[in-house]
Amino acid sequence: MQSIRTLGVGLAILLTFTAVSFAQGTADIVGRVTDTSGGVLPAVTVTAQNVATKIQRTTISSDTGDFLFTLLPIGVYTVKIELQGFQTVNSRVELNTGDRARVDAKLQLGTVAETIMVTGEAPLLQTDTSTVGSLINEKTVQDAPIPGRNIIRMVQMIPGASEGALSSLANGTRPDERRQTSSVSINGVNDVLNNQLVDGMDNNERTIGTVGIKPSIDAIAEVKVQTNMYTAETGRTLGGVINIITKSGSNQFHGSAFEFGRHEKFDSRLFFAQGKPINRQNQYGGSLGGPIKSNKTFFFADYEGYRLKQGVPTVVTVPTAKMRTGDFSELLPTQIFDPTTSPRVAFPGNVIPANRMDLIA
Repeated sequence: MQSIRTLGVGLAILLTFTAVSFAQGTADIVGRVTDTSGGVLPAVTVTAQNVATKIQRTTISSDTGDFLFTLLPIGVYTVKIELQGFQTVNSRVELNTGDRARVDAKLQLGTVAETIMVTGEAPLLQTDTSTVGSLINEKTVQDAPIPGRNIIRMVQMIPGASEGALSSLANGTRPDERRQTSSVSINGVNDVLNNQLVDGMDNNERTIGTVGIKPSIDAIAEVKVQTNMYTAETGRTLGGVINIITKSGSNQFHGSAFEFGRHEKFDSRLFFAQGKPINRQNQYGGSLGGPIKSNKTFFFADYEGYRLKQGVPTVVTVPTAKMRTGDFSELLPTQIFDPTTSPRVAFPGNVIPANRMDLIA
């Protein structure tokens, strides 16, 4: 029984690592292979390899010289294009979520040992997809000063987006709402009509209709926000498609640790407070990712904790000795009215007659 239990725990851990490793945003690479005269070249071997994990896929160009890689995890790739009797062409391309990168190649006559390295910048306009959207890349996620480490704050700043109406159930301003804002209005549409995703999977909160979970900043690789002309697999919304992509492990160990603190000793005293109310905030955590087996299996894990102790000063009026006898003249010009009169008449001088005072009260 003990061995079966141990095996079950081991399988659960392995499945968890596998799920984390492959829970990624995806992108495509398309291209066409021709010779120097422009003639298409069929049966060309094309290999796409992820630089971080060394995982690769291979395909053969069609009769029209076209090739296609779909559902590639995001990251930097080298694309190797080779054909007997021609010089090998190597290209480097960086894929973000939803990209459809084009890598065309013109092969020159030469020996297999000769290689041409092609480098270029990402195009300003992707001509192979009609989807309109914005990308919040990893550098922005990690380096931008995000209030409360809340990634939704960055989504609210993309073109066409805002926090929405102040009356929203998800903007974190209601007295009974302790969560940080989750409200995003895209192109003027109600903030509950977005499609929230994590690694392409459903992340819609069922009661209000906003984001279900918000991963830690240290666990986010990038955020892709589609605002118009959605693809078929994500087009079930009137608002935007917000896809938060989490990190995964690679052949190198990477990690982080952080601690953000606040203490009332460094705060100024509130105007109505006799002293400084307690105000202590601690936000801490870290992340770690790396290989389980190089070029094969990887893991990534993170943790974030949040603790807040906050006192709130309250201003109240305490009755004086005179008020206890029915003399409220100290409150003038605020008037004390006789509740037995209609229309109501104020007591003279704000003094309630002694015969109107109830001994029991």
